[in-house]
Amino acid sequence: MPSPLGAGGGFFPERSHRTIHVITAFNPGGRTVPVEKNERYHNVLLDDLNRRSVTWWPAAGGDPDGVHIERSAAVVGLSEAEARELGRSLGQDAVFAWTPSTWRLLSCVDSRVDECGWRITVPG
Repeated sequence: MPSPLGAGGGFFPERSHRTIHVITAFNPGGRTVPVEKNERYHNVLLDDLNRRSVTWWPAAGGDPDGVHIERSAAVVGLSEAEARELGRSLGQDAVFAWTPSTWRLLSCVDSRVDECGWRITVPG
């Protein structure tokens, strides 16, 4: 969960503390599409990541209530520019960049960055 910058935190899963980019291919262009299309788009993302030989883990992002969830990939080994370009190629407005101290929203359409802290929460 986002939190005020410098507050919160918790266990960061990347041992060398490299940035983890969280990228989805679901609902490109901000339009809700059928599940079958989202699954195809997600497979395009995974194929691209495997070709790049980066480390990635399955991830999911969504709203705080868990009503809207999108399959994603948590990726280590991309630069900020590469993560933004990958998101842009998938029709995404933004990707996330997670570090031990920050949670940033990186626009894929311009140079905007929104930054906050993060904290671990337990659902329910």
